[in-house]
Amino acid sequence: MSEFELRDPIHKRITFNAFEKSVIDHPFFQRLRFIGQLGFLQSYVYPGGVHNRFEHCLGAMHVAGRLFGRFVTSSRIPRERLEKEEIQALGQIVRMAGMLHDIGHGPFSHASEIAFPNFNELPLDWSWWKHKPEKRRAVHEDYSVLLIQTLADEDVLDRDFAQDVASLIHAGVKPSHFFENLMDRIPSLHKVLKGLISGEVDCDRMDYLLRDGYYCGVAYGQYDLDWLISSMGVTEQDGELIFTLTENGVRAFEDFLLARYHMIDQVYFHKTKAGFTHYLERAILEKEITLQIPTDPYEYSDLRDGAVIEMMFEAAKKEQNYWCQHLMERIPAKRILRLQKDDPNDQKTLDKLIKLCEKNDINYFTHSADNALTKLGEMREGHQPIYVSKRVLGGIEYVPMFEYSDLLNTYNEKIRFTDFFVLREDMEDFERWVEKSIR
Repeated sequence: MSEFELRDPIHKRITFNAFEKSVIDHPFFQRLRFIGQLGFLQSYVYPGGVHNRFEHCLGAMHVAGRLFGRFVTSSRIPRERLEKEEIQALGQIVRMAGMLHDIGHGPFSHASEIAFPNFNELPLDWSWWKHKPEKRRAVHEDYSVLLIQTLADEDVLDRDFAQDVASLIHAGVKPSHFFENLMDRIPSLHKVLKGLISGEVDCDRMDYLLRDGYYCGVAYGQYDLDWLISSMGVTEQDGELIFTLTENGVRAFEDFLLARYHMIDQVYFHKTKAGFTHYLERAILEKEITLQIPTDPYEYSDLRDGAVIEMMFEAAKKEQNYWCQHLMERIPAKRILRLQKDDPNDQKTLDKLIKLCEKNDINYFTHSADNALTKLGEMREGHQPIYVSKRVLGGIEYVPMFEYSDLLNTYNEKIRFTDFFVLREDMEDFERWVEKSIR
């Protein structure tokens, strides 16, 4: 039963219970108030884009709860095979996974991951994991598991509950015995619920598209959330649960995909954000600022955007600290071209630009996007496809979404490009050499 509520510009009213409030009030989660949702898009490009991971995670929790409710009511399977108390426990796990899915983000989110330590250096409970620790750079999802594990160490979360939450957030974490027992009755239960947290139509995307579009003041991220959720369902096919969408919900799904397509193309890969993110990465790598990402969860939770901003302001006072100085004075690099990866002519142009710059000591960098709009066309292990419930004579036929939607096929392979930048100070030389090469 919900005991608390807050007002939200996207979902209007978000309710939560006392248990969820105890996690919301924890310093680990409160820290997300000071981690911006959009990194250098925030203020530098869209002055209204001042929202943070805290409100996004609350929105994702709310949407996760709605998606789980639809999962339960759209099919008799969970109600016939699970006890009422088990369904309630699963609902709480799903909502908590929605809330905590981004808890591990560092300062400026993905930009700071370049300074993350190796994954195998994190003090994780390896009994939770499917495989032995790998020697690779850690990512924010690894830190999410570390902080969730620490919440269990503090008895804020029950240990099995925490492991199940982590297993919905991170592909490397296995579910607890509680979840495995439920999977004896519904073998694909974990995969389906994981799809609500990290899938093709998940609580994360459903919230951030609407929220980012709203705060940035753009119309790209809009779609009909209510209609999309009401059109979703699950059914059983060949002994496995599958996600379904009604035929009259396909247009809402396509609007959702288009919203993501346009937000990626116009907002998330905005040239100014890409350039300034590169500046921050260089400032870290060249030691203009000393950003050390600790493996201790409590020390990590003390890292916030503001701490890095103050480091950059201080470093910018020294003339030799090029990257920080240009960041703080908002002097971006010049994007020369956006080149499509699937266009051979564009790739030849990119090669020519790189050779020209390297031959003439012109400072350049590139930023690449390689995002499929959706992975519904891929049939791979762990992938959760979506089927359209198509009415035919004599009943229902389940058609893979990728076959049903012409629009999905049209837009799916287009987000593959490389932006080519030249530092502002080198633009005069660059233009002169380009003019000579054209002659």
